[in-house]
Amino acid sequence: MISKLKILSAWLVIMISIHMGALTVESAPSLVNIGVGTRGKIVVINARLLEGFTDSIEEAIESGVPITFIFDVELRQVNDFWKNTLINTNKISHTIKYDSLKKVYRFTELGKGVKRKIATRNKQKYQRMMLTLDNIPISSARRLNFNEKYFVRIKASLEMDRFWFPFNHLFFFLPFDSFNAAWTESSPLSIDPDLALARDNSNLKDRNRNKSIFGGTKDVVRSFNK
Repeated sequence: MISKLKILSAWLVIMISIHMGALTVESAPSLVNIGVGTRGKIVVINARLLEGFTDSIEEAIESGVPITFIFDVELRQVNDFWKNTLINTNKISHTIKYDSLKKVYRFTELGKGVKRKIATRNKQKYQRMMLTLDNIPISSARRLNFNEKYFVRIKASLEMDRFWFPFNHLFFFLPFDSFNAAWTESSPLSIDPDLALARDNSNLKDRNRNKSIFGGTKDVVRSFNK
C-alpha cells in the first residue's frame, strides 16, 4: 500500500512538473485601505489583503489543508535625519480549516490583544474574514507624541501544513511560496493635539466615551496624505 502511494505521488509530481509551464502568473497579493485610529486609549489599524486567494490555495483549503495568512504590523515614528524608530509591533494570524464532514469552514484569528474563532458554511464570509484586518491593536495612544509623525506598515505571508498528504510531496512544485506581499505603508499620521491635551484631563473618560475614529470624531489619530 505504501509503495502504491509513493508511485501515485511520483506520478503527480511528474504531471505537475509537466504542466507548470502552462500555469498563468497569478497577481501578487497586496494590502490596501490601511486605516489607523483609536479605540479608547489604544491605537488600532484596519487593512484588506487583495489577491490573497489563488486557485491553488482554494483547492488546498477545499481538500482540508489548514491555510494561514500571517500579517506583520509595525508602528514606526518618522525621523528626518536617521532611521525611523520602531514603536511597536503585532503579528496577526488568520487560519482557515475546512471540515469536509460537517461542511464547515473554521476560522481562527490570533495576535496580541486579538483572539476569536468563528465557524461558517459561507465561502465568501470566510474569505472576507481571512483577508480583513479589523480594529487590530498596535500601541497605546499614550506612547504617541503630537509633535511627531508616525506611519504603519503591514506585510502578509502564507503558511500551510507542508506535511499534509499529498502536499508533503507536492509542496515545492506548487506556486505557494510565491505568495509574499511586499511591505505596504500608511500615509503619515500624528496624534490629534486635542487628544494629547485631553489625556491629562480628569474628564478624559467622559469625553472619549463611545467615540471612534471611524465615526469622524475629533479625538483621533490624524492622518496626512503623502
